[in-house]
Amino acid sequence: MFKILFSIFLLMLSVEFLLYYFYLNLPQVDKVNMFTILIILIMLFFSPLYIVSGISHVARSWDVTVFEISMLGGWLRIAVARIVATIVYMVPYIIVQSAIIYLFVNNLLKVDYVFVCLALLLSVYIYAGLALLLSLLKSRAAALIASTVVLFISPLSVSILVNNYLSFNTRLGLFVSAISYLFNPLLTYWYSVLYRGFVQLEPSHGVILDVVFMAGLYLLFILLFRRTEIKI
Repeated sequence: MFKILFSIFLLMLSVEFLLYYFYLNLPQVDKVNMFTILIILIMLFFSPLYIVSGISHVARSWDVTVFEISMLGGWLRIAVARIVATIVYMVPYIIVQSAIIYLFVNNLLKVDYVFVCLALLLSVYIYAGLALLLSLLKSRAAALIASTVVLFISPLSVSILVNNYLSFNTRLGLFVSAISYLFNPLLTYWYSVLYRGFVQLEPSHGVILDVVFMAGLYLLFILLFRRTEIKI
């Protein structure tokens, strides 16, 4: 597990520091484009890789779950323990990405750094919640494949959708803005900064929507986990 984590961090940092090296000597307009590339890399590659590496530990065989029941004494405690383990596992990644984002944002436009980090945190924990739900599949291979597909395809789909609206010079309606904030909070917020009025839903409302959705995902995981049947 440590080797996988180290490899992901090494790959991520190598690419991001390379981008930052070129970023330093770019004019302001190109710096904006480079930061957009960084956000796309985070949402489409680095976050999915890191989350799947964590879920691969959670989506274990059911004989281990039987052992956990005997140790923790109930389904609820096991579900909460898995959620806490997943949340803690994501913390180093969020800290590293927040530091990288600070380097880029420090000399870039009038961007709210705290809000960018909040969007990053929500995007990570929303997809971690989705991956937790998929970890309930009774095949570890199926859980990992499904998680990988969802974590890569969902933010990519939102990115394509948003760029199509931009190409036609059309604003995102409330419904599309809500979907965009749910499945790609970081990119949606960044586009709301770049193109004033493009995203109809206010960033603060998008955050509230994300928080409610995220809480619903973890509560749903607990409910479904407690109903899971196993063979002893």
